[in-house]
Amino acid sequence: MKNLVKIMIFIGVVCFINLNAKEKDILSGGVEAKMPKTGEEIYNYWCLPCHGANMPGTNALQALYQGSIPAELTKRDDLNPELIEYFVREGKHSMPFFRKVEINDEELKALGEYLSK
Repeated sequence: MKNLVKIMIFIGVVCFINLNAKEKDILSGGVEAKMPKTGEEIYNYWCLPCHGANMPGTNALQALYQGSIPAELTKRDDLNPELIEYFVREGKHSMPFFRKVEINDEELKALGEYLSK
C-alpha cells in the first residue's frame, strides 16, 4: 500500500511538471516565457520538484543508497555531465526521461556542469 501511495504521488508530480513545461506564455499573447537558462535555474525548474529535500526522487535515492552517499543531488561529488545526460535522456526506475523539447542539449550541458561542480 505504501508503494502505491508513493507511485501515485510520483505520477502527480510528473503530471504537474508536464503541465508547467510550456514554451509560450498563453496569457500574455504568446510572448516567450522566461525559461531557465543557467544550470541552477534548470535544476530548480525541472529537478527540484522530485529531487529536493524530502521529495520522492530524493527519498527513493536515500532508500537505494542507505546513507552511503548523499541522496540530494546538489550534495553529491560523484556526478559528472555524462552521467547526468544519461539519466535525463534515458530515465531510471520511476524517473521519467526528458525529451530535447523539454531540456535541450545546451540546457542539459549547463545542468550537467552545475551538478558536477
